[in-house]
Amino acid sequence: MYQAQTDGNSSVQVMDALATGRVLVIDDDRAFGGFMVAALESRGHDADWAGCIADGLATLYSTRYDLVVVDLRLPDGSGLEFLRHATDEGLLAHSSAILLTAHEFDEPDDIRVFHKPFDLDPFLDRLGVIVAQTKHRRQRASRPPAGHSGTSNDGGRPKKTKIELVLYTSASSEKCQKALRSVRDVLDRYDRDQVSFTICDLAGHPDDAEADSVVFTPTLVKRGPGPRTWIVGNIAEPQLLTDLLDLSGVDRKRDRR
Repeated sequence: MYQAQTDGNSSVQVMDALATGRVLVIDDDRAFGGFMVAALESRGHDADWAGCIADGLATLYSTRYDLVVVDLRLPDGSGLEFLRHATDEGLLAHSSAILLTAHEFDEPDDIRVFHKPFDLDPFLDRLGVIVAQTKHRRQRASRPPAGHSGTSNDGGRPKKTKIELVLYTSASSEKCQKALRSVRDVLDRYDRDQVSFTICDLAGHPDDAEADSVVFTPTLVKRGPGPRTWIVGNIAEPQLLTDLLDLSGVDRKRDRR
């Protein structure tokens, strides 16, 4: 089942700085939570434990983590509910999250699920990879592309694109299809030359969700300019996207000269 590491274990190795970070474990089993914290700390992580959704959210309000490991069944709700609340509050921005469960359930396409019991060393190896990917992604998001100066090459005039949007969907979801139609209807009322719009279908490529720390579909992400913004769950409401485009200075078609 779960086995602690020893000095003779082949998994003991030189720590990779990028593969170690802050990890929050949310599980109502105190013994398991303590075991996981000790195992993570043995790999060089800073690890904390919370026993329920309320404590997990309170912890995230005070501390940002590279990775959140949450059990599916908690005394005050499900791990999916926790991820939904945390995402809506922006608490998982630039973080990654996984679900743990010992039960069979209809697994979502866009959330990584690990089943108990598991082999500890391969599991910790995988968590280290996720932490490293998260930190790499955060570093890329915090610096401009090489050679970027904020202007185009046509006489130094500013680039025309004013906003970059990515819509994360699951092709088989009716809710996602409705969200896509809503986004396209709104964008049709604006100068599309000023909008970079990409559709990312997670049904066949769930790992693509890591790029923007997406937990649920549909999710619309404004990557730039400025801080990233997530619209989750109510994308079919056009006013949210309209406000976002207006605040970003995108011209409406009727305003073009």
